[in-house]
Amino acid sequence: MRYIKKKNNSQASILLQNWIKERKKAKQSILYIDFDKKEELNGYLRSEQKGICCYCQQPITHFQKDNYEGSHNEHFIPENGINGRPDLQMEYMNIYASCNYSKGKKNSDQHCGEAKHDSKIDTNFLEKISCHIHFKYNTIGEILPSCPFQTIKDCEINHSKLTSLQQEALRTIKVLNLNQASLVLLRKKDLTELFKILNRFSKEQVNAQIQKLNNLDTFPRFIDMLLYYMKQKKR
Repeated sequence: MRYIKKKNNSQASILLQNWIKERKKAKQSILYIDFDKKEELNGYLRSEQKGICCYCQQPITHFQKDNYEGSHNEHFIPENGINGRPDLQMEYMNIYASCNYSKGKKNSDQHCGEAKHDSKIDTNFLEKISCHIHFKYNTIGEILPSCPFQTIKDCEINHSKLTSLQQEALRTIKVLNLNQASLVLLRKKDLTELFKILNRFSKEQVNAQIQKLNNLDTFPRFIDMLLYYMKQKKR
């Protein structure tokens, strides 16, 4: 997961605000189900997320349509259900673009927004500038809380030894199923390629690549995992 900078005067925010004003003026209900600019909103959200899913960081290039590189507008705090907050369903700060890669798959293979459904996550790491320091990655492709343990299984076994924030990071990973098998395999594949490159780079070259990645308009897949290991080399 990665901090997503949201601005009150962004195109997405203005789009939502204008729609809400028009609905109120016409004395109509303010419900996301009635929002007729979902695709336009999704384009703005994908742009501010630099083309990656807010949760798993795979590329997303379009709204819905099909599962391959498609995405939906994800309410971090659910619209409905037992944990729903209907009052936040048109709140810009609560809406992100999440991938559709696992749409229609069995529950154990779903991840990101498809896995979360209407579950509650108490801490929104996406809005924390320090988001990246709360997670780490191991060489087999798993994402973990930043803690002394080296596998997700060890984190679960030693749950009581984690700090409250580490426990919340672990819960976030589990609710979103970010260690779903296909994600772990893809991360491991990308790590293998990264290590081949890093072995040939000096610390100065790695530092230059870190700066280059951070300044891209469109992020590569699993950018935070790549940066995590590049920073290890930088040391």
